[in-house]
Amino acid sequence: MLKKVVMIAGSAMLFSQMAFADVSGDWNFAVEIPGAGSGNAGVVMQQAADGSITGKYSGQLGNSDFTGKADGNAFEFTLASQMGAIKYAGELQADGTLKGTLNLGDMGQGNFTATKK
Repeated sequence: MLKKVVMIAGSAMLFSQMAFADVSGDWNFAVEIPGAGSGNAGVVMQQAADGSITGKYSGQLGNSDFTGKADGNAFEFTLASQMGAIKYAGELQADGTLKGTLNLGDMGQGNFTATKK
């Protein structure tokens, strides 16, 4: 009996470590694009239990709804803009911030840091 309890407890601990970090919230993204400058964007994300993400972007690239996904502490989403598709990929940090990169296609790449509003 004790062996079963230990196995169940161990399985529960393993599952909780594999759970998705929740990136839901109202975020301020500070973006730096080498050679092009910097700017800020407001991003609101809602993450479902299965790791899928929906959200809204509002910034220098316009206003856009987007979808994405999370896996562990990592997340990504792609939004449509006047410049084409822009992919954000990052990780939730231990201090509660988000850090990662954005891919602007032919326009280059950049980095971002985000804090909750």
